[in-house]
Amino acid sequence: MCGWQNRYDIYGDGGGNMKRSIFCIAMIMAVATAGCGKAASLPEDGMKQVATPVVDTRPVTLTAAIDGISVDERLKELIVQQLQQKHPNITLQIYPSAKGTTLNELIVAGQTPDLIFTFNGNLLSYRDRDLLYDMTPLLKTHNVDMSRYDANIIGDIRIASAKDEMYALPFSLNFHALYYNKDLFDKFGVPYPQDGMNWDRTLDLTKRVTRTEGGVQYRGLDTGNGVVWIAQPLSAAAVDPIKEKASVVTEEWKTVFNLVKSIYSIPGNDRKGDAFLKDKTLAMQLQLNMLAALEKPTAEGLNWDIAQYPSYPERPNTYGNASVQAIAITKSSAYKDQAMQVIRMIASDEFQMISSRKGWMPAVNNPDIQKSFGADVPYLAGKKLSSIFKSKPVKYPVSSQFRTKAESILQANFDLFLNNALDVNTSLAKAEEEINKMIAESGK
Repeated sequence: MCGWQNRYDIYGDGGGNMKRSIFCIAMIMAVATAGCGKAASLPEDGMKQVATPVVDTRPVTLTAAIDGISVDERLKELIVQQLQQKHPNITLQIYPSAKGTTLNELIVAGQTPDLIFTFNGNLLSYRDRDLLYDMTPLLKTHNVDMSRYDANIIGDIRIASAKDEMYALPFSLNFHALYYNKDLFDKFGVPYPQDGMNWDRTLDLTKRVTRTEGGVQYRGLDTGNGVVWIAQPLSAAAVDPIKEKASVVTEEWKTVFNLVKSIYSIPGNDRKGDAFLKDKTLAMQLQLNMLAALEKPTAEGLNWDIAQYPSYPERPNTYGNASVQAIAITKSSAYKDQAMQVIRMIASDEFQMISSRKGWMPAVNNPDIQKSFGADVPYLAGKKLSSIFKSKPVKYPVSSQFRTKAESILQANFDLFLNNALDVNTSLAKAEEEINKMIAESGK
């Protein structure tokens, strides 16, 4: 009897019932000819497996660059370890994102890597540099089941696509969440933040836990990244990417400016210091995935937990950009099938389960894998990690090339509004004028 592949692998559609006996006989003969391991099977998870293409099994070394994201050593080790078990002929050299081995430096040195670990927001820039390769044919021949992914996540990957190309495959997600210091809420007799809170409820909690006691100033809430993250759930952008013009004199940005000012105008809740992780004087922190950064503070006595990111009434259960972490095969790679084997292994349910249990948010839409998130990380025991999955990211925007500079201008003008130097309408109008001037001057 032929052996069955690991049940957490990625399987294809597998085909339907055979109605014509001659076709059945042909299929049986083909399977017999192909030998054990090529026959369709039905693993325990109920998904049919179809034969994967024959790929050269001679030893090969693939290289990978890291660009725009952090891939820590534990994840690198896990990838190499699992790859050795699944495809021992493939050696993967993952270059650190450091001086001498950045993606740009590798390209200039004539060492363009086979793979790039990156995030979806970077893909558009790769298109202009002729790095992108449409993996659609490989995804089909390697039987990758795309239905395992949330449609919104795949849509975020396709932001760089002109004709629905798949230039990368997700391997992990970033997320926004509300982290809170339980001891401070206990100290002041205030109930903990709950899932499903809107901004009004969050602002009320902020006021109740912002106070001075025993000569110590306790702050209620830090928004993490000023006005930018707070604006993302409303799909508010500083620059219209089609017109390449500022787009900040809007009701959405006015709402964001007023909301963030109401948070930081609470006496004592000004922005300063590392108050959550180090000083332990901040009650609530809005942040991306900072679970890895919480290990040491937890050991040092930080009694924290996590809640769902606050929502706007018109956008319930929605946080900001997901920043989908993905792997792309470069156009110049001479080992595209082997590179696809690496991606397929990382995208498999088996690997996603292992990495999820170790605290990396899974990319696949699998409830069992999501429920196992952080299960093997001792300092995450008892934390309400399920809260993370109750919100979905907003659709990732097609960003202007001027986005970063425009957001800096916008933040600077918000600070003028926060300090009462300008009213909200004037600060937004000033920001719009300065952004358009910056864009115009960049073309000279």
